[in-house]
Amino acid sequence: MAGREGQGLQIAVIIFAMLTIILAITTFIFYSQAQTAQKEKETATKAQGDVQATNNKLMYRLRAYQLVLGAEGTTQEIVDQAKATAGGDDTEATAVLDNFKKDMATFVPEQGQTTSATYRTLPGYFLAALAKKNVSVADANDLTKQTQAQKDTEVKAQENRAVTAEAATATARTDLATEQKNFTDERTRTVGEKDKLAGQIANNTKRAKDEYDKLAKERDSYIAQSTGLQSTITSQKERLEKLESEQVSLFENPDGKVTWVNQKQQLVWINLGRADGLLRQTTFSVYEHDENGVANAEPKGRLEVVRIVGDHLAEARILEDKPSNPILPGDVIHTPSWSPGQRIHFALAGKIDIDKDGVSDFDLVKNIILVNGGLIDAELREDGTRTGALTVGTRYLVLGTSPDEKSSEKALSEYTKIRQDATQTGTALIDVPKFLEMMGWKAEERTVELSGSSGSGEFRKRTVGKKAPAAPTTTPAPEGAPAETTTPAPMPPAAGADPFAGGAADPFSAPAPKPMPKPMPAAGEADPFGTP
Repeated sequence: MAGREGQGLQIAVIIFAMLTIILAITTFIFYSQAQTAQKEKETATKAQGDVQATNNKLMYRLRAYQLVLGAEGTTQEIVDQAKATAGGDDTEATAVLDNFKKDMATFVPEQGQTTSATYRTLPGYFLAALAKKNVSVADANDLTKQTQAQKDTEVKAQENRAVTAEAATATARTDLATEQKNFTDERTRTVGEKDKLAGQIANNTKRAKDEYDKLAKERDSYIAQSTGLQSTITSQKERLEKLESEQVSLFENPDGKVTWVNQKQQLVWINLGRADGLLRQTTFSVYEHDENGVANAEPKGRLEVVRIVGDHLAEARILEDKPSNPILPGDVIHTPSWSPGQRIHFALAGKIDIDKDGVSDFDLVKNIILVNGGLIDAELREDGTRTGALTVGTRYLVLGTSPDEKSSEKALSEYTKIRQDATQTGTALIDVPKFLEMMGWKAEERTVELSGSSGSGEFRKRTVGKKAPAAPTTTPAPEGAPAETTTPAPMPPAAGADPFAGGAADPFSAPAPKPMPKPMPAAGEADPFGTP
């Protein structure tokens, strides 16, 4: 009878093991498919960005041609906006605008004229100016002919008087005196009109010169402003490139490494501590010791700092690792929200729902950043409420779900604007799942022992942000069972010492010691994640 019961138990164990293997294989297949889809999405997004940048440059060129040709509705502000969207100067568009400014320098608008000069309006202006000059020349020619005719008449009269002078000398002399006086008066009048015309011409010349000098000064002022703006753009671009290079350096370099591991008690020690500005509850992703860059590598586990031991030593608990690839001494650790001696700046935008339960986790992600030593420069809530602003020092913009057609117009507008601000300031965009993976954070999973009690004492209710009770000295046990005394956390061995000497547990073969309880916050300290 006992044999048949043992045989049934063996069959049940075999079935359970087979189901476990099948579940692990299925999970691995789904995870591989998700990674492939994510890479395809990133490739498509990059290609779309390249096409959009090309379109922006072509639109900048089109606006420049429309401005110089005088297309209706095209202004300098529209051209400047297209230039900003294209990301700066374009060689072809700049050449067109510079040639247009040189050509327009010869245009002198008449008094009261408000129409802007373009290649469309310039021929009409020159034709009108030419017509006026032709009229002035024609008038001058007519006046010369009239004067010559008068002179010819006077000469002829004098000749006639000379012919009749012998017959009437006295009368001729009188007439000659009269005619000389008339000639003198006419000459005085003619000279006066000539001086008047000369004065008008001098005044017109002076006015034209003053207008030209005024336009030349305005042109020099615009050139100086353009030079200053170009210098500002160049300096900002150099600063942005420097920040981007620093950002790449922070991405590629790990923050520290694992110095010792106790797998049985799920504890590790890392080479970061008080002198590095490390904080409790900081979470890290763990990578292989030979990883060249952690920005695109896949983490092998996650850690959470529970105790600061020394200036460059801290104790952390293992939140997640793989039995097939356990955490080992020498593995490197990294988190995007903290670096030794630095505080990383973040911004949050959109709807954030980590566990897809319909309840916003915006404040949870915010607290994760703050607890890990990061700073929040700007926030954009789901309803469009925005506080703070992005700067060139903002390292990451963590994006939640973008607004949909049901969202308010304000939410759509602010979401688009904060993404544009990120482009202008050089802030890196990162989605919530990737951010949490790099942070080494994962939602806590509550489980109950199959053989234990499921009474109301298993999980204690507490309110988010309230003070946590002092760390217990004994492990809570089901009602009626004796309490289990906690096992003090072992300290890492000295450099060069045998980690298993003196009865230390072997993390791969020796029996497991009694499990450590989950580290609790110190008495009076608020738990930002609201875990009981």
